Amino acid sequence: MLVQLLVSISFLFLLLVFWVLFFIRHQSKVPYYRLTQDQCITLLKKAIQGVLPEYEWHAFIGMTVRDDDVLDELREQCLLIDELGVKGTQLINGRICINFNKKGISQLELLLDEWQHKSKYLV
Repeated sequence: MLVQLLVSISFLFLLLVFWVLFFIRHQSKVPYYRLTQDQCITLLKKAIQGVLPEYEWHAFIGMTVRDDDVLDELREQCLLIDELGVKGTQLINGRICINFNKKGISQLELLLDEWQHKSKYLV
């Protein structure tokens, strides 16, 4: 009787250890936003041209870029532009695109000029 109890407890302990190791190994990772310099340049160009989908803009300014401080600074600058430089939205080719006022566009152009001339900046 005692042997069966010890075997059962040992089996349950091993099952619990296996279960914990399985979930630690297969736990879902928190998503984060990974960008390259080229993607930032493309995003800024589309924003200036008025063809940047609203969801792309909000995804960019809303998610912290944890793996690169310089890109996160760009995101924060765009967040400030969003607060003062957004005129509204417009429907272009069936997509809702973000529309900037003149001040917002000029600030985006300055950022684009700066980022286009960064030499081989890689994430």
